[in-house]
Amino acid sequence: MKDAFAEDLSDFIRNGKLDAYELTDGELADFLEVWRWAAWRRRTLPSGPDADIVDAAMQFQAMMQQTHGVEVDYNTLLLLRQELEPLMYLRFLRELRRAIVYFLQPHNWVALFRTLARVRRYEQTAPLVDWRTYQKGYPRSAMCQIEDPAPDLLQRKYWRRVGPDTPVKRTWLP
Repeated sequence: MKDAFAEDLSDFIRNGKLDAYELTDGELADFLEVWRWAAWRRRTLPSGPDADIVDAAMQFQAMMQQTHGVEVDYNTLLLLRQELEPLMYLRFLRELRRAIVYFLQPHNWVALFRTLARVRRYEQTAPLVDWRTYQKGYPRSAMCQIEDPAPDLLQRKYWRRVGPDTPVKRTWLP
């Protein structure tokens, strides 16, 4: 898609990998904007708990198909989703206190106002759809109007383990 950044962030792949340190400051700012926009759109309609319910049902359905070669009936999936609904909304209520405490801390006030402005922008930015592949993307024309600077990656901690395996071991896994 020439008129949009792909929602899957494939436009930011450099040298065969997706590495923020390979991007220029402008590309990094665009990369983060598309990432936040895509995540907001994915978890807003349907709501976060609803998306979690759908994800759980889809993962169960895929696991049953791969592991046992069994198709899960639609009514069974609906039943499973209805059983998860109160659990997911309760989880949301339990996390609400943490969210309020997070934004009440003075050093997070700037992040709150920045996030509110971004959310307003994300709700106004409709995705462009490639009609051949039905892939959604962030319009490049809308990116020109954004004045969010790229974060200074040199001030951040360079590497921190995000999983149980080292990067070398992850490349060896099938």
